[in-house]
Amino acid sequence: MRKKTRLLLKENNQAEESLSQEGRRLLTDVVVYLRGSRISTWNQEQVRRDITWMLLDAEARGEDAETVIGPDPKGFCDSVIQELPPMPRWENLLCTLRDGLLAAVVLLVIWMGFSTAEGLLGMGSWRELTLTLGQLLSGGGIVLTACGLVQWICRDAFSPEQKKGPWVLLFFLLFVLLSLGVFLRQPLAVLPLPGAAGAIAGLFFICLR
Repeated sequence: MRKKTRLLLKENNQAEESLSQEGRRLLTDVVVYLRGSRISTWNQEQVRRDITWMLLDAEARGEDAETVIGPDPKGFCDSVIQELPPMPRWENLLCTLRDGLLAAVVLLVIWMGFSTAEGLLGMGSWRELTLTLGQLLSGGGIVLTACGLVQWICRDAFSPEQKKGPWVLLFFLLFVLLSLGVFLRQPLAVLPLPGAAGAIAGLFFICLR
């Protein structure tokens, strides 16, 4: 994320704190919906800034959020998105890969922590971490599931009845993925702890670019 985008994100977070609870709830739905679109993060934050100040001005006049957004917030967001240039497909793909890498970094940190703890408890060597087939399949499946879940939440941000979602199916899928990590113990690679930590730090640095 570019520096100017990070600065605007910080400014928007601060401005949002001045909104009423109703205004923050509506703005959250707007931002979530925008995150699922193909417009750049910079344009998303510009739209967020404009809507935030429109809501603040409306609240100062004693008006509600519907005065600004209208009765159809999804239609309002769609009309705004149509006026902005979409990201090129390659850039959109890079953003998706970045988000997937960030999720993978979180899982790798958890994997490194558990593997090190097992070594310290005498169930292996804490200096060398073993990556198994089950852990690889489980981690990859969890990352893909998380990315799909985010897209689903963004798409249905203005559909309260859809937010409940098929959670039973999701929990079953996560149970299956976690089971793969437990039962498929075939080793794929043995990594020294410093090397694993360095690789994870490198991936995290790439995500911040």
